[in-house]
Amino acid sequence: PIHTLQTTPCRRKSAATQTTYERQLFMLKNYEAPNSYVQEPSMKLTPIHTLEGHESLINSCSFSKDGNLIVSSSADGTVRLWHARNGDQIAAFEGHDGGMVQSCAFVPAGCKIQKSPCASDIDTSDDDSDEDPDQPLVISASDEDIKVWGVHDGKEKASMLLDCDGMLQGFALSPDGSKVLSNMDDQCIILSTIRGKEAVTLEGHEGAAKSFCFSKDGSEILTSSTDGSVKLWDTDTGDEIRSFEGHTKSVWKASFSPNNDLILSCSADKSLRLWDRATAKEVAKFEHKSPIHLSAFSDNGRWIASASRDKEIRIWDAEEKKQMNILTGHKNFIWNIQFSPDSMLLLSTSSDGAMMLWAMPTGKLVATLTGHTEGVKSCSFSPKGNALVSSSHDNTLNLWNISGCYYPLYVKEMATFLDNRNKKFMPSAVYLIIAEYTWPDCMEELEIEEEYAPETSVIEESFTPVQRRRIKSCKF
Repeated sequence: PIHTLQTTPCRRKSAATQTTYERQLFMLKNYEAPNSYVQEPSMKLTPIHTLEGHESLINSCSFSKDGNLIVSSSADGTVRLWHARNGDQIAAFEGHDGGMVQSCAFVPAGCKIQKSPCASDIDTSDDDSDEDPDQPLVISASDEDIKVWGVHDGKEKASMLLDCDGMLQGFALSPDGSKVLSNMDDQCIILSTIRGKEAVTLEGHEGAAKSFCFSKDGSEILTSSTDGSVKLWDTDTGDEIRSFEGHTKSVWKASFSPNNDLILSCSADKSLRLWDRATAKEVAKFEHKSPIHLSAFSDNGRWIASASRDKEIRIWDAEEKKQMNILTGHKNFIWNIQFSPDSMLLLSTSSDGAMMLWAMPTGKLVATLTGHTEGVKSCSFSPKGNALVSSSHDNTLNLWNISGCYYPLYVKEMATFLDNRNKKFMPSAVYLIIAEYTWPDCMEELEIEEEYAPETSVIEESFTPVQRRRIKSCKF
């Protein structure tokens, strides 16, 4: 072996100097990042289903909120709907004016369209009212237009032809699904309703926009540009609120932190920066050896991942403002990085079809996912995080069962913890689980009983921590 990794017992500070918060994060704050090296994966996964039907490369894929459906868009001009459990195709939506459908997504529940606002674009003579106004909706964008489709009847519900000279690069939906933000390659950023009305152009960037997103509450919009700036906009008026200046080259991506307090941006100037959203002041600056083209916040707000042109992924502690790990293993350009919904795993994909799952925050390579023969451009975790769908330039989607990736990381240390059950021994994995899934006020006095007596005789098939719930007992 290159290294032998041993668990170090968590030694408590004295009660006088140790706070509750320190007890929760003791193992994290004293964690030293190992030297980067190529790891061997703990597991090698193959897809449980391969979804075939598209006739060209697939640009985008996404799970529905309930995890039962998958939607995908392709360069063949179609949007297709799939059953997530067996991989069967349910429907194919055709009708985009542009040849390539760039992106697609499910419209959040509660956003209803009873009749298309664009009578000139859609024949509504035989459909004056929606027979199923409560049906789920899918939105998709091609090079020239954006369309909304009904999942149950497969009919087109709305069509938006954008008044710009460039080609459509993608879109973003507001959290409530009522507004659409679209990006054109001629520096035109358009904000409109999902019905295609009340369009507002966001003007202020001097270069092409590279990324755009809504805040968690939908009240603000964040954009980044090749002019080196990041700008914040008011969703209701389209007015610029403030600009974040500091990058010296193109800003490839910008995003909000989960609590909307911070702004994260990555740039071709090899820097990754954190900004205070309210004041536009720079809070922290991290650096790679090469231009950084991808960055992401974990859903718990604790970790930041970034990927650069040198095929490295770096993990940063957002609270301590320090580097945690360097993840190496990809041999080609990294196309996508994405945290799982519970922030316990990081997925990375590359242009050669390689897919890797890493444990957070240790950086251990949990699994490699082998199935695609060409680059993997888009991925989506299921809402519960136990499944994954990936789309590739090999014209296929793969569906993966990754539920087993969560448990082997903790089984050994949990077993040791339950065998010892003393007040001075706390293995790191158990400590991470407790720190992540309990309220701070539940940690005032962490006591481990000498005699372990389960409250029920029922043996659970699996152990899944529930976020923000106190863990009372576990059984293997």
